[in-house]
Amino acid sequence: MLKAKKTRYIFMLLLLGGVAAYYWFALGKPVKPLYVELYNDTDQLIPSVIIEHGNANLQEKITVVQLKSKQRRYIMLNHKPGMGFNIAVNYPNGEKTEICAGKNKNYWSIRGTITKFGIYTTPIR
Repeated sequence: MLKAKKTRYIFMLLLLGGVAAYYWFALGKPVKPLYVELYNDTDQLIPSVIIEHGNANLQEKITVVQLKSKQRRYIMLNHKPGMGFNIAVNYPNGEKTEICAGKNKNYWSIRGTITKFGIYTTPIR
């Protein structure tokens, strides 16, 4: 009887220790990443796409190079949804277009479709 009670206490302590360790390590992890899918919906190679975002503690600039026609690239940003980020596309003919994407949108995955007319963003569900 005493051995069963002792075993139960040890099991409960191990279980509580595991739960406490899980929450301790979860606190130290960075924010879940914001996923951006870039899709080149043109018939030409895009020389570069620049993504910029920031907050009070961070400013980040990511350059994607040589995005082939109909190719998709996936980028992870250390950024919360709804704060917005800039996408700038440099076309092969020297033209440039840019937008502020994801502003006031609470999505963790966003697709940026690059066309010859501009950049369009849609949530990925």
